[in-house]
Amino acid sequence: MTFSHIRRAMMGAGLAGALLPFGAGAQDRSAYPNKPVRLIVPFSPGGSTDILGRLVGKNMFPAAGQPFVVENVAGASGNIGAALVARSPADGYTLEIGAMSTHAMNGSLYKKLPFDPMNDFDTVAMLAYAINVIAVSSNLPVKTFPELLAYIRANPGKLNYSSGGMGSHNHLTLAMLAKVANLDIVHVPYKGGGPAVAALVQGEVNMFAGGASLLLPHARSGKVRLIAVTESTRSDLLPDIPSASETLKGFEVTNWYGVFAAKGMDTTRRNLLNQEINRVTALPEVAERLKGLGMVRAPVTPTQLRDILQADYKLWSNTITALSISGE
Repeated sequence: MTFSHIRRAMMGAGLAGALLPFGAGAQDRSAYPNKPVRLIVPFSPGGSTDILGRLVGKNMFPAAGQPFVVENVAGASGNIGAALVARSPADGYTLEIGAMSTHAMNGSLYKKLPFDPMNDFDTVAMLAYAINVIAVSSNLPVKTFPELLAYIRANPGKLNYSSGGMGSHNHLTLAMLAKVANLDIVHVPYKGGGPAVAALVQGEVNMFAGGASLLLPHARSGKVRLIAVTESTRSDLLPDIPSASETLKGFEVTNWYGVFAAKGMDTTRRNLLNQEINRVTALPEVAERLKGLGMVRAPVTPTQLRDILQADYKLWSNTITALSISGE
């Protein structure tokens, strides 16, 4: 799913939200939430999903006086936390602060999941679209994406890249790059995105691809160099960083975070949650924090998010099969 498709969906979301029956929403608002809501983050504290969960949770339904409590249930690339949500009642009191990777990638990476990443969940809202960046160590003698491609081709098998683990978004981004551009580069998996970035900063590896939020501080200090964004066009947040597709036609990788619930949630309640999440991400202080993290809000409807997820699931299923990659 290209970011241009997401943008078109965002433009339509405002009208769709305006057409929701006010009476039904107002009636449900008085009933929900009337007890604490669990926000399951299927990753360790401190990551992008954790930050997003806490940022949104503290602003949800302030008049109701009910806490939205973040619970980190990490393990198996998000599968343990996602499974907990899939087994929960579909009443809106247990929600997943999920990543695109858990639902669009893991179904093809893992042969025996305790849940169906597509069919055991209802899509609720997209929280943010994350700018994905290819970065290199400051020790590498390249400053542009074309120079990077030429350097790798001149040194086949001699350059490597770190990732947060086999089958992670970081891994798949550069594995796809290697396939599309016919490059010979070595994958070095680490136990999480933090250690993978640290390896790049310390010069242990040559390359890394991931969220701008992880890389911007190190780029500002001169320890890493941002080479390209992986979306189809340049980002307004990083206007001076070219898109990889400007050089390598057809190469595009996107990343986003969303809210999911167990399958079968009442439609009125799901729409209510969608409207509230979209309200929260539009708050000036939240939007500014997202910008600082290299993210932009993406207020689509639950149905539009389902369409985006289905497109990404198909894309990554085909990609993972072609690359013969499996999760740990």
